Amino acid sequence: MTDRQTRARVARSLLADAPVEARSLTWAQLDAAPAWLALERAELLVLALRCGSVLAAPALRLWIAGPLRELARSTLGAPWWRALRSAPDWPGLPDGLPASLADWPEVTTPQGLGQQFTEAGAAVLLAGLPHGSLRHAASRRLGPVAAWVMPQATALAVLRETLALRERVAA
Repeated sequence: MTDRQTRARVARSLLADAPVEARSLTWAQLDAAPAWLALERAELLVLALRCGSVLAAPALRLWIAGPLRELARSTLGAPWWRALRSAPDWPGLPDGLPASLADWPEVTTPQGLGQQFTEAGAAVLLAGLPHGSLRHAASRRLGPVAAWVMPQATALAVLRETLALRERVAA
């Protein structure tokens, strides 16, 4: 897909999901928008879910009880769960982010855990964007977002790890 096609898909997606916010965007902002904003809604939510699982990876590695592992596998799918658990150690996260099991609220269903990961991943994706109207439009497109604040560099690192893991799973 060319840059122009990507920009057009981003614009259409934002106009559909965040019409008020999208009207204030400039061509320069659309040119700078990440390609993930052009994803179909279902694909975007899968990306958010996966970003959230990468953010939670240090905590998930502590899940040794069978029911918890099955919950994560059911939520993420077996291929993603295997890849996530077998990936090299993740870099440490800044203070205030969910780095241990106790930092994640308890859930007992795949839907609940999936929602938690998706909202955490939405926070990652938004933190990777510059402040301003593009971030506001993206937040409308993503839906509920976890209330975690992280440096842009951290968010971009989590996104890079997620995309690299996605490539390994697809191969």
